[in-house]
Amino acid sequence: MDVDVNTIDSHLRFIPQCFPVSSKLPMLGILVITFTRYVPCIVFLCFIGTTVHGQSPSVVSTVPTPPRTETLFAETSVPGCATTVCPPASSGRIPLNPYWDHGLRFMSDDNQFNLHVGGNLQWDSVWLIAPQGVIAQPSGNATSTVNDGVSLLRRARFKADGTIYEMFDYSIEYDFANAVNDNKGEQNPTQDNVAGSPFPANVWIQLRNVPVLGNVRIGNQVKPIGMTNNTYQGFLPFLERSYNMDAFYGPFDEGFDPGISASNWTESERITWRYGIYRPLKNAFSIGVGNYTVSGRVSALPVYEDEGRQLLHVGLSGAQGSLVADQFRLRVRPTLRNGPGYAVPILADTGTLPGSNQFIVSPELAGVYGPWTFQAEWIGQFMQDAVGPTGQPQGTAFFQGGYAQVLFFLTGEHQSYDKKEGVFGRVIPQHNARFGGPAGCGGTGAWQVG
Repeated sequence: MDVDVNTIDSHLRFIPQCFPVSSKLPMLGILVITFTRYVPCIVFLCFIGTTVHGQSPSVVSTVPTPPRTETLFAETSVPGCATTVCPPASSGRIPLNPYWDHGLRFMSDDNQFNLHVGGNLQWDSVWLIAPQGVIAQPSGNATSTVNDGVSLLRRARFKADGTIYEMFDYSIEYDFANAVNDNKGEQNPTQDNVAGSPFPANVWIQLRNVPVLGNVRIGNQVKPIGMTNNTYQGFLPFLERSYNMDAFYGPFDEGFDPGISASNWTESERITWRYGIYRPLKNAFSIGVGNYTVSGRVSALPVYEDEGRQLLHVGLSGAQGSLVADQFRLRVRPTLRNGPGYAVPILADTGTLPGSNQFIVSPELAGVYGPWTFQAEWIGQFMQDAVGPTGQPQGTAFFQGGYAQVLFFLTGEHQSYDKKEGVFGRVIPQHNARFGGPAGCGGTGAWQVG
């Protein structure tokens, strides 16, 4: 049994920059977060003496802050710890100063606490034109979109993340543009029997600077498989990820699984890695029971010059584990979505088939050369004890897929790169998008084609 998935897409991206790159806009008011005295002091103290390469704070406040009006830390001696500084034993109220740096942020005077509040909205309008025989109710999935033109809210994510005592990172992110079938098993999904239901994305807490391990993260998180899967959706060049995502990386769980992982990088940040153990899910709302998956990803930068304007990225991911309920299903939907997920036509579908375990391997290659960007991935998936649609044992079935994309910035920018994560990051336009206004103050933002 052998299935190949490949695709060619076109692309146009416009990236406005609403504020100057270095803008710090003053905000009115103040936000106060309280931490109780019941937080055990020794937990924070015993890790203070350890360090991991590159663990400096990611943001620094330049907004003037008022003088302190209370003591934030009490001096206490704790045996076995390298410091006498302890979290507050009284009220523990920490004033946070607001500022703007690619989003609304709050930070304490000593950088021990910071909070970012944000999210993103993505609106999609599609006019799908394809042969009726290709997209008309494939695999018995009755839809009401077919060849229709549709406008919809593709993503509506709200996120709050930050750091506590420079030791704990946290993230709470939900997507509110999601729909589920109200009576699954009784009716095929249509636009009449589907209800909106927010689903959890990045919901985790992370402990920094753990000896040997680095950063240890616990909670619902992105699986360390694939470069495109680990790229934040707000930084993707296309609105949808490749067919690899729909078929392999996150076929029904949106690429997230609950688990525990560890990540770290070399001193030069040219090599990064992350690995963990996870509970595989059947969908984004499931609870992982009984099954497990071990996965990991390593990436490297053999070439990195001119602050990332020229770079070569290589990476390799792998995963091995059991299948949920000893079943598997691979399916692919168009990268042009003319409706919510439930109503999008399915182009290829294995159906639900029995199996026991899976093994995944996925190499990746990407590069930046000035305004040019190249990215490609391949994935191979082995299913053990697979059974075909007719009930015949297939032994180990093999499925594969891949994609390649080339993009170009018409306005001269280059694709930024996050060295600690091993993925492409936020693009900063050379000129803000501003039409009208004083002479010489206008700009077109950044435009990219691919």
